[in-house]
Amino acid sequence: MFRRSQCRRYVIALHALLFCLLTAPVTTEPAATPAPTLAPDAREVALLDELVDWVADESRPDGQALAQTIRQKHQSFEVFRSFHAAGERRALVRRLPFGPELARVAERYGLDCLLLAAVVEVESSFNPQALSHRGAVGLMQLMPSTAGHDPVRLTDPEVNLDAGARYLAWLLRLYDGDLTLALAAYNAGPGAVERFGGLPPYRETQRFVEKVLSIYVDHHRELWQQSRGGELLALL
Repeated sequence: MFRRSQCRRYVIALHALLFCLLTAPVTTEPAATPAPTLAPDAREVALLDELVDWVADESRPDGQALAQTIRQKHQSFEVFRSFHAAGERRALVRRLPFGPELARVAERYGLDCLLLAAVVEVESSFNPQALSHRGAVGLMQLMPSTAGHDPVRLTDPEVNLDAGARYLAWLLRLYDGDLTLALAAYNAGPGAVERFGGLPPYRETQRFVEKVLSIYVDHHRELWQQSRGGELLALL
């Protein structure tokens, strides 16, 4: 399993590399004799190759293949989504409806605010008055029995986001950070995930997971494009 410390080391190394590329002076003078360098580690080269794929618009798989790719390329995906600081993510999410509330609640429960925003977009299209035929209410489409609030209270964006973020954070801890299982449980319930030993074969749940992950990847890709990280990666 890819440890958080390894992810952090790769992120720091990539930050340093991109910084050097951005700040390196342009010169027409003959280059001095280069100092001997160590050959790049094959594993690190493969990681960078995968990272380029995550950043590139045309390289992202669609549908269920996206969840599978995230699991297969977990290391590069963790670098891809951990590269930008929390402040950069908050700046992006604040441009969305209920952005300040999303950023605040995500920080409260230790969530990536871009993941929370993706869930809200899929669940309700940012409509705080949304009501499903099953009785799910508000931005994060919560059942009153699950959220511990009456339906009227759950139409309050702050109340709804707080309850939904708290539940999503609990699910991520329950499944050791596995996005696919946590999102599947958010939609179908932990009982269904346990019963089927993974992603339930419900089309609604599968589509929910696919859509959330797709939007989540797009949010992080936008951050890479804004920071010119994707452009610089293409030069490596």
